[in-house]
Amino acid sequence: MMKMSIYKEYHANQKINLIGKYKLLTFALAALQLASCSKDDSHNTPHPDKGAVVITTDWASALSAADIPTTYYVDIDGKAVQTNQATACYPYLQEPGSHDLLVYNTPKGMAQNGEIATVNPLPDGTLEPMPEYLFSAATQLQVVKDDTLRVTVPMNRLLCPIELNLSMNGGSIDKIEQITATLSGITPSVNMRSGERGGESSVAGLRVQTGQNRSAARTETSVQLKCRMPGVSTTERQILTVTLTMQGGQQSILTSDLTEQLKNLNTDMNPIELDAAIEIPQEGNFTGSIKDWTEVKGDDIEAN
Repeated sequence: MMKMSIYKEYHANQKINLIGKYKLLTFALAALQLASCSKDDSHNTPHPDKGAVVITTDWASALSAADIPTTYYVDIDGKAVQTNQATACYPYLQEPGSHDLLVYNTPKGMAQNGEIATVNPLPDGTLEPMPEYLFSAATQLQVVKDDTLRVTVPMNRLLCPIELNLSMNGGSIDKIEQITATLSGITPSVNMRSGERGGESSVAGLRVQTGQNRSAARTETSVQLKCRMPGVSTTERQILTVTLTMQGGQQSILTSDLTEQLKNLNTDMNPIELDAAIEIPQEGNFTGSIKDWTEVKGDDIEAN
């Protein structure tokens, strides 16, 4: 009986020792995993030799929430990554020191070559009138090792909306079958980093929307001419040309020099809206000029 008791006690002690060793091993593995996922006590971050960058984008320059792009690119030193987050952690750690940051979107209706964005031409050679809005922001980052740099960048809107409202009246407005319009002296390109406008000059097509207001005394046609452009040429004048195609194919031409009204467009991206009225002659084709534009200001401007 004594031998049996000693044997049972020996195996019981052996079992207890094995359980203790298993618990110790489990604890050691858990501690090792925890250490591999967290920073060393002697450092502030898990990347003691490099720095992380977190970018928050501020879209206050957007004219409406619908104009804010769903995705955009974060480029540091020429390496761009796409994100759809208002606050994005750049996925690559950076060496300590100065780095170039460029944030931008890729709107429909524009092409990008490096840091230059250009409004696309249409088959007839005129510029796409209503590309999606282009935004960008650029700054220099000062990255510190063993730290996370958090920076907020204001996104600059690089296209200015232009809206020209014409009130047409006269005896022959019911005979107008088609209205087309162009605006010359337009710069189609912009540097997304510097905001500098290109030196070339192009002709922009304008989006035309029409409506009619009838009363007992007269019938009036309202015409909206719209475009979104990066800037204007400083060496050419900005000339609006409106072509009215009448029944039977006759064409009448209206022109207007808008150089004065658009002179600040390159430095001021605030929407531009102008109103004018024109009397359409009773018969035949004609040429004329549109004058006496009235600038629409403040809350009366409709973002487009």
